[in-house]
Amino acid sequence: MPATELLTLKNKKVLVVSHRGADVDALASAGIVHLLLMDRNYVEIAIPEHLNNSAKRLAETMEIAYTMQPKFSDFDVLVIVDLNSYNMLGPFAEAVEKFKGKIFLFDHHSASEDVIAKEENSLIVEDAASTTEVLWCFLAEHAPKKLDERIALLTACGLIADTAHFSFASRNTFRVMAEALKKTDKTFSEIIEMFSVERELSERIALLKAAQRTRIFRVNKALIVLSEIGAFESQSAAALLHLGADVAFVGTIEGHSVRVSGRAKFSFAQGYELDLAKDVFHKLSDFFEGEGGGHITAAAFTGRANSVEEILQKCLELLVAKMKEKEPEMAIKEYKEK
Repeated sequence: MPATELLTLKNKKVLVVSHRGADVDALASAGIVHLLLMDRNYVEIAIPEHLNNSAKRLAETMEIAYTMQPKFSDFDVLVIVDLNSYNMLGPFAEAVEKFKGKIFLFDHHSASEDVIAKEENSLIVEDAASTTEVLWCFLAEHAPKKLDERIALLTACGLIADTAHFSFASRNTFRVMAEALKKTDKTFSEIIEMFSVERELSERIALLKAAQRTRIFRVNKALIVLSEIGAFESQSAAALLHLGADVAFVGTIEGHSVRVSGRAKFSFAQGYELDLAKDVFHKLSDFFEGEGGGHITAAAFTGRANSVEEILQKCLELLVAKMKEKEPEMAIKEYKEK
């Protein structure tokens, strides 16, 4: 099994790195690695740019320390969690690319073309619901005695957050959750409370604006929506699914820097054999400067363009092209305000 050498590290300086805008799964995964290695090594966690509010809440409740300005040259080993693309590292990308020490990687996103760590030191499980699930299964096989209460709590938090409270999850996901719960003394509701936060007013306004600015397309029986806002694009895309969309693409732009997030209902992705990351977001880099990645039902693109609209339109085109593989005769209608 890849990456087992990680378990033998001793007297090393280890930096655990996750992606910019770290979410609960990213921080929880970093926390698991920290707990795993801290007894025999010096370990720090580094997050580029910022964490989302739920991850900040988890850092407080689980007392997880992290830095945003690590000195990479001080460390012997890097452990990358919850990403496998340099683009997701933001300002850390160059330092990771030039790092001379050993690099390990654990992730559950669709594999990119980037090679951050050698194959024997990487474990990418694309059908896992979260990176905490990947780490739990890895430890259950190779170091089961390490699966203590704190690692169980972090695993559960990552699973709950990355599956949107188990809206999409495999049998293995539920098995891991059941095993993790047995190790804790907390209820499901108490675990959710560890990373739950009230939506800020600015986020609530952004979600409402995303709905207000939506372009709605009917493609056969599916509803696909596009929207442009100033921030909170991933949350807005998820919210539009709850409002009735089958697929939502939401983008934001600052200067020429563009971020686009996409969300798809699991039933829609399953019906069209769609992988949102591979079939849409990875392909955007063929048309625009930047890089995309993610999961089957949740993905994102970060890059440069003259407008968000042109990227949103390309997302629609790539999605429809994938849908036509199943249904060649496809009618597309845009609902416009009268």
